[in-house]
Amino acid sequence: MIVVVNESNKEEYREDLDKLHELRHQVFIEQLKWPHLKSVNGREYDRYDELDPTYIYIKEGDDIAAAVRLNWADRPTLLGDVFPHLVQFESLPVGSEVVDLSRFVVSPKYGSRERMNRYGCDLICAVLEYGVMNGVSDYTAVVSTHFFSTLLQWGVEAYALGFPIGQGREECVAFRGPASEGSIAQLYRYSQNYAPRLAGFAAQRAYPVAARGALPRITH
Repeated sequence: MIVVVNESNKEEYREDLDKLHELRHQVFIEQLKWPHLKSVNGREYDRYDELDPTYIYIKEGDDIAAAVRLNWADRPTLLGDVFPHLVQFESLPVGSEVVDLSRFVVSPKYGSRERMNRYGCDLICAVLEYGVMNGVSDYTAVVSTHFFSTLLQWGVEAYALGFPIGQGREECVAFRGPASEGSIAQLYRYSQNYAPRLAGFAAQRAYPVAARGALPRITH
């Protein structure tokens, strides 16, 4: 089940959000050992959790299997505040139609460190569907170059905003990607799953059945 939580319904999903922050601590602090992160009682938070974000996450039973945070770019964002030096090729997209993605996480129980399994694919698809339904023009994010290259392999429209920095697993790049039905279509095709990930999103608008291909199904 994929859930969208924002200021209007966060009280209803407070227990889930607590588990989400606990998962972030487990992955980003304990497993990946990202520096300068703050944790309170085993829950990772930062200032961008206080700026009315939207969270999209996947539930498996009582578990949070995967999650991502969406911050609207008409207010401070992680990319704009912390990583502006990664934006070199064009101006940083900002405004009320731009959303910055951060804290993309897949539980170790449901995937590897790389996060690019079927849970990652479904979560990205849900994010794009949300964008189409809510007037998002572009998403921005800072991701590993492996993550970025996988998005391109899946057919997601994405553009590097600057040169990558770092080495090995730590190499990262800033990018922007339109919230487009074309990218959703490619993810449907790649995953061989043509059902909308979010309730209310019309799959036939994005990818007609007659055009379906036979690309490998994501199972790992």
